[in-house]
Amino acid sequence: MTRTNRTTSVKTLTLAVRQAATGPVVEIVGDLDYDTAADLRTRLAGIPLTADDRLVMDLAGMEFCDSTGITALIAARNHALAAGAGVALAAVPEHTLRVLHLVGLDQVFALYDSTAEATTAGNRPSGGNLPSGGNRPDTQAAG
Repeated sequence: MTRTNRTTSVKTLTLAVRQAATGPVVEIVGDLDYDTAADLRTRLAGIPLTADDRLVMDLAGMEFCDSTGITALIAARNHALAAGAGVALAAVPEHTLRVLHLVGLDQVFALYDSTAEATTAGNRPSGGNLPSGGNRPDTQAAG
């Protein structure tokens, strides 16, 4: 009998929460997928929000995001909206940004190039953070 030594890939997700001038920032590092999305949902449930807050999801360190991860980001949005707070995605990796665009979620989330930009008080994209609004500030048509 031949024995095969298989190495199982361990999915890791690190979540760190900090306060910024605009409200909580959740830093997501690693894979946001079927195996780890519940961790984000659980962490979000413990983050109190007010109507004056903007929940910023810092995705700069996110290496992979599957459909379950996208669903967890939508859950973050729903958590924020339930509290009357805003929500933004910052430093979205290109491969995830492409998926958000393909499914129309780039029109639902306020998107920022960096966490610094997303956490600047008063820096709100027009139409962003509303149930029907969103958009990346640098791609909105002048109005």
